[in-house]
Amino acid sequence: MARRLSTILLSLALLLAIGWGLWERANRLTLANAVEAGGQRDFYNLLNYVEQAQVSMGKSLASSSPRQQAVHLTEAWNQAAAAQHSLSQLPTPGFKPVNTSKFLSQASDYSNYLAQKLARGEEMTPQERQQLASLREEMGRLAADLHQTEGQVTGKSVRWSSFYGIRMPSLPRTIAGRALPVEARPGPLDGFVNTDRRLQTLPSLNYDGPFSDHLEKQRPLGLGAGEVTQAEAERRALNFSNAASNSNYRVQATRTSNGRIPTFSLRLLDSRRPNVTIHIDVSKQGGQIVSLLNTRPVGAPTLDAAAALEKARAFLQAQGFPGMEPTYTVRTDNNQVITFAAREGDVILYPDQVKVKVALDNGEITGWDATPYYMAHHKRELPRPKLTPEQARAKISPGIKVEGVKLALIPLPGGQEKLTYEVKTKMDNTYYLTYINALTGEEEKVLQIIDVPGGQLTM
Repeated sequence: MARRLSTILLSLALLLAIGWGLWERANRLTLANAVEAGGQRDFYNLLNYVEQAQVSMGKSLASSSPRQQAVHLTEAWNQAAAAQHSLSQLPTPGFKPVNTSKFLSQASDYSNYLAQKLARGEEMTPQERQQLASLREEMGRLAADLHQTEGQVTGKSVRWSSFYGIRMPSLPRTIAGRALPVEARPGPLDGFVNTDRRLQTLPSLNYDGPFSDHLEKQRPLGLGAGEVTQAEAERRALNFSNAASNSNYRVQATRTSNGRIPTFSLRLLDSRRPNVTIHIDVSKQGGQIVSLLNTRPVGAPTLDAAAALEKARAFLQAQGFPGMEPTYTVRTDNNQVITFAAREGDVILYPDQVKVKVALDNGEITGWDATPYYMAHHKRELPRPKLTPEQARAKISPGIKVEGVKLALIPLPGGQEKLTYEVKTKMDNTYYLTYINALTGEEEKVLQIIDVPGGQLTM
């Protein structure tokens, strides 16, 4: 009797193991098939967009009409951007083609840069044509490498699902393998690897666009001279944090960070509130407070946006930032985040921005980001406007109500800065900011003001 019971129990256990194995395998195969389908789609989208971008670049070089050149370059801009998006969606977490992604970004941005230049009535220089021809040639090489990978994909030697480690469980493999075929193992992504290595050696692409190589090497302008020691950085971090929280902090850990602004990155603990931590970055050059983040949970609000603005303004002045102009504000997680810009005379300097986050439960400064300020701030020789405010108003389309006009220095792609008139307008119930070049009268940029909970943003 006992032996029969044991046999029944063992049989049930075996059946349960087989059932669990088949169920687990079915789930994994479903997931693998979904990843596989997505990988196939994104790969072929990538290949098609790369080939289309190469064709569009070739058409722009072959055309003698500036209007047609601009049309084809606009197509190349969108196609290269779509190729980069498809590349980012490929399920290859073990391999990051960062150089390929950078190349597609630059190809897209450079095409847009040339299209806008042609739209302004200017012509491509011989150097720009040569750079475009080089991009087209490299786009062709990328397409060839992708076709090499295509052969592996169609031959099933590459399985996109395998890059996420989707495998059959080891226990039921031999049992379930009789009912369902074992998945093929992936082959190496030779096309991707070869492309990414080669693109790393391309010459720098210098032009006035956000992905230009010379801009990636841009140095901060507002840090001041001299380097500080770790001890001095810690002293400044403690003084700043104590003033922000009206508390008493101590240093728990310090490390170095080498970003665009090399810093000492510190973790501080509040001596009065054991669970409160601050992360703060102090620049090695100049010893400036670049950023601060207080991680404490913020309670129910007792302050409104106006009171938070006064707290932020007072803190800025105490830290040596007088005369900063509040520009935009937004409420998030019971904090009010206010963006300030520097002012020189009657000109707002939008590149020189500082963000201050104020806790609405007690007015404590819980966040600070002065990275844009220290990257851009320097002594400027601002030109005198050639247009009057009335002439800037006249540039606005008829029928659109003008709410106000003021001078503003704005950042543009390529690290450029332009003196403009910021013209606030209203169309229907929507507000816009139109920036008219104060020297040439050209329209440089248009932004829409978006109302959000607790403030406004632009886009």
